[in-house]
Amino acid sequence: MPTALRRSSFLFPGIQMFRKSTASVVVSIALVAAMLPSALAETTIEPAGYASHRWLRNPIIVSLSTSFDSPPANIRKGTDVRDAAQRALQSWSDAAGIQFLETTTSNEKISPSNDGDGVNLITVSAANVAEFENSDAPARTRIFFDSGGAITEADIALNPAVEFSDDGTFGTYDLESTFAHEIGHLLGLPHSGVIAATMQPRQAKNGLYGLPAFTQRSLSAADVTAVRALYGEQSTYSSISGRLTSNTSGRARSIFGAQMFAEDVSTGGVVGSSISSTAGAYRVDGLSAGVYRVFAQPLDGAVPADEVANGPQLPAETTPLFRSFIASNKSPSQSVNISASSDVKLSFFVFPRTPVLTPQLIGMNGELSTAPLPLRAGETFTIYVAGEGVDDVTLDGLSISSPLISVVPGSLREANFDTSLPAISFEITVANSIQFGDYTIRLQTTKGELAFLPGAITIER
Repeated sequence: MPTALRRSSFLFPGIQMFRKSTASVVVSIALVAAMLPSALAETTIEPAGYASHRWLRNPIIVSLSTSFDSPPANIRKGTDVRDAAQRALQSWSDAAGIQFLETTTSNEKISPSNDGDGVNLITVSAANVAEFENSDAPARTRIFFDSGGAITEADIALNPAVEFSDDGTFGTYDLESTFAHEIGHLLGLPHSGVIAATMQPRQAKNGLYGLPAFTQRSLSAADVTAVRALYGEQSTYSSISGRLTSNTSGRARSIFGAQMFAEDVSTGGVVGSSISSTAGAYRVDGLSAGVYRVFAQPLDGAVPADEVANGPQLPAETTPLFRSFIASNKSPSQSVNISASSDVKLSFFVFPRTPVLTPQLIGMNGELSTAPLPLRAGETFTIYVAGEGVDDVTLDGLSISSPLISVVPGSLREANFDTSLPAISFEITVANSIQFGDYTIRLQTTKGELAFLPGAITIER
């Protein structure tokens, strides 16, 4: 039995949702209340990518609890729990050549936080209800690691107090999506700032946007690069790294908590992300050779940095320093060409400014949320964005990172939702030839202020 020198736990919160304002106030309030997650302060989130942990052994032995064969009542009758878990395991195995050796155990409870038992348990048993302390987060992963950062044990438990299904049943969490997210944690991955990533820190329930919530079953390009960075052959892949600094009162200052993103210039798809450390350092690993655009997202966007990384507390003065990326009239992005097996250095110096534009919510089909927008090729969709300053965005200031997704001329409108945030709507057309992947919504105000929603749009298979 390995000695558990340290442990870390993850709670996976749900998605907040707002409906379009209508005369039916009672119905709107009831549905919002049913979809609201627990308070974000109750969630425990792993530090950012620069502090990730990993397994040193391959294959990784995982023990599937016999509770899979007799699941509790919160799992919809007829759901194939074992199949959902095995498909999720296979997704991560395919991404980075990780092998899982499955065994069965009669254990039902995950290890307590102060005493690992050396068994990597995945369980759906109701016996773990005390682990969630009245939280409605769908699942928890607890990992144990030694002083060198090597993972020695990881346990996954589903919350017995929330409902799951594998068929898109309205109001339930998708079981395979939940397993896929938690297995990412089991492998040592932190949360991602890419909205459409499986490792995004929130999960939607089935029925949001009037659709089944299957998006997180499929790993995003950002998920794949993240797991490659931990388990892939390092000589095969490339990286982009650097530092973010600013100047306050004549003194150089590192920017901590900046969310950095990399897009494939040829497609516009988001392929990787990173959070800057206390020293202002960031690193996006696991990239193939190509041309990439590197840019930043505000701390208070759709996926705030403190939901991705909680490490040392983000200092209050970090926000205006980092947000100056977005407030700058000059584009805060830069394109770089990287060859195979290389580490390209790309640093930024940020000039502090006072930001106004802060997009926080996205939506479609009459609903606002922070879940990605699952779109299909060859169709036209009405999209919503809400947040401070979005009502100062013009049609010319709207664009999508993919050249194959276009904003319909004359379609920009104000929108009303049951939130105090200003909101806009506009139409976009998706070309038939677009590739599967995740794309960024870009906004610019009449004053030239820029903001981004990385991976807000996902094109499904």
